[in-house]
Amino acid sequence: MPLSYKDRHPQARDLTALITRDTKFAAISHPHTRVYKGNLDDGGTSAAVAVKYILAHGATVADWTRMDVRTRRETVIWMRLKHENIMEFLGTTIEESLHRSTGMVSRWMVNGNLVTFVSDSLPLAHRLQITCDVAAGLAYLHEKDVMHGDLTGANVLIDENGKARLIDFGLSLIRAEFENTSFINASDQCEVRLSSVTGGALRFRALEISPPVNGDYENFNPVLTFACDVYSLGSVILQVLSSLQPYYNIKDNLMIALALARKTKPERPGSTYLTDAYWNFIQECWDAPEKRPSAARAHEDLLRLRS
Repeated sequence: MPLSYKDRHPQARDLTALITRDTKFAAISHPHTRVYKGNLDDGGTSAAVAVKYILAHGATVADWTRMDVRTRRETVIWMRLKHENIMEFLGTTIEESLHRSTGMVSRWMVNGNLVTFVSDSLPLAHRLQITCDVAAGLAYLHEKDVMHGDLTGANVLIDENGKARLIDFGLSLIRAEFENTSFINASDQCEVRLSSVTGGALRFRALEISPPVNGDYENFNPVLTFACDVYSLGSVILQVLSSLQPYYNIKDNLMIALALARKTKPERPGSTYLTDAYWNFIQECWDAPEKRPSAARAHEDLLRLRS
């Protein structure tokens, strides 16, 4: 069911006065974002939180405006999502030392993400539960007409109960929204669409949104779809069951990009947990876009495989 009008226009809670944080050292740093660990004191209770800032690449007014647009986009999408397998959005905070940047606040996850959590010692039962958690979160997003756009092991956090929660909606899109609205002007709209369809970690990217090997970029018009998310879901399942990333046998990013351009799918790693049944499921997720299962059906299939 698509989001209601009320859900489309929520108001973020301003947590600026309730949060203390150290902005000198980022807990997590990426080219486009920075995450700081902080503390939220709310009504006599104290909790560790993560504060995410989207970075401006440049010092012009246009650069900061573009950063603000991206922050508002992610905030508007994230704050309306309510599901046990989606990281809860707590509110926003303004940081004066970062040019009055708006930070997005969520709970701090001591277990980190899938990349660090899925070790060789993780029991099979927990791995299978995580596969179902990730699929359930993605199915919920698609039910709400939201495409994640950047589903990777790094964007799946593990809470204190061992449950997987999707996060990082910076490349997400609400289908048929954010076009001709106050959030995106003509030039930014083009940039957002381009970043959305070409974004996402290279190893998890759907083949159909990877540039062709002939380098014909002028005629390359990728379209981000729900099927792209399902492709990435298959790659996340591979990582959960094998403790290895897709293209684990290729270390160089340029070679991975070449493999994607040639439409070469990841190889099957040797793992006792990655049975034929699960490998076949992953292959369905990596099939041609029109042949891939929906996220809802993928979730049902994973529940059946786990039982």
